[in-house]
Amino acid sequence: MRQSRPAFDLRTFNPVQWPVDPSDGVGTLGPLHLLPPEARADHVARHRDPRRLRRYRHLVDVKAFHGDVASRADKLAKLAAAGVVIHVADADARLGRLLDPELHRLMSTQPDVFDADQRELHCIRMRRAAMLAHSSWARDTTELPWASVLLTSRRPWIVARTLAAVASQTYPRLELVLTLHGNAEEFAGIDARVAAMPLPATVVRVPGSATLGSALNAASAAASGTLLIKMDDDDLYGVDHVWDLVLAREYSGAELVGKVAQFVYLAASNRTVHTRRGQGELYRRYLAGGTLLIARSDLDRIGGWRNVPLGVDMALEEDVVQAGGGVYTTHGTGFMLVRHGRSHTWETGDDFFLGLADRVVPGWVPAMAGLVDEGDAPSR
Repeated sequence: MRQSRPAFDLRTFNPVQWPVDPSDGVGTLGPLHLLPPEARADHVARHRDPRRLRRYRHLVDVKAFHGDVASRADKLAKLAAAGVVIHVADADARLGRLLDPELHRLMSTQPDVFDADQRELHCIRMRRAAMLAHSSWARDTTELPWASVLLTSRRPWIVARTLAAVASQTYPRLELVLTLHGNAEEFAGIDARVAAMPLPATVVRVPGSATLGSALNAASAAASGTLLIKMDDDDLYGVDHVWDLVLAREYSGAELVGKVAQFVYLAASNRTVHTRRGQGELYRRYLAGGTLLIARSDLDRIGGWRNVPLGVDMALEEDVVQAGGGVYTTHGTGFMLVRHGRSHTWETGDDFFLGLADRVVPGWVPAMAGLVDEGDAPSR
């Protein structure tokens, strides 16, 4: 008889308050003498609470620690979703059949060589794979809500890159609402690009005199999704960006979710910056404005986007909180804020980001944010 994959509740097993710095070394779920000779661990983890277990750098696991393969698969999927870094140190084809292939591949990867940033990226990929394949909510794709990306642009020279990012999203129930903010002649040819999108897409036009808030209200009115996602035309997004936001909304229960601007490219000095380390997976404000997700019903409840030219993201956060709603920031991976120096809505100098930096790397390094090579660096 074929065994089914394990399933769990996202509200119970999730990475809320994930600790960025482990404190407990390398642990195991069973006696050290059952490990194969090549596996290394410091001590046995005596507690079973996933929130405690994720403080280990990683956990080494073998089938001898478990009564049967089904219970092993169930436990490992739940731990991975909670943010426990797992290393499966033995080959077990039966386990591979019960776990999602990507999750099993990640668990089979040796994490000893990872530095702190590589470990965090590995954990994010592991918990995303676990939540997508093994949470009872996410794997039923016929019940997933439709999401509408609201992309507003007054910069025709830059919008094509973001259109490609939207088209590459892995979330299966997605549409695009592109609002062109300004002179129609400046966006010549954009309709053909939108028509070629591999997902439903609508173009909305508003005059250049319209505020950003009113442009977003026009986009929201044209959208058909129950979830609304704001993306900016000059930032960079990984293929799982929408999934990350939708999952975070489900497991956090917050009305407004987004990402922290943890990775920034400074075009003027050609530097990639890692900032705000450890500020993800928390109930906190100050989300990156190009990463906001809110349900249409919650947006309607607060009266829509404020009719303001600047600070529309901060205004939305304030309105949600004043209405009694929650704000949650998931991890920053899969998103890169780009400072190209050309008509930013949020005008601030490079020194602001450098002052927050945990690490500064010369050049254009999209891999720092878990992004694939996006071609040439964004220019000024």
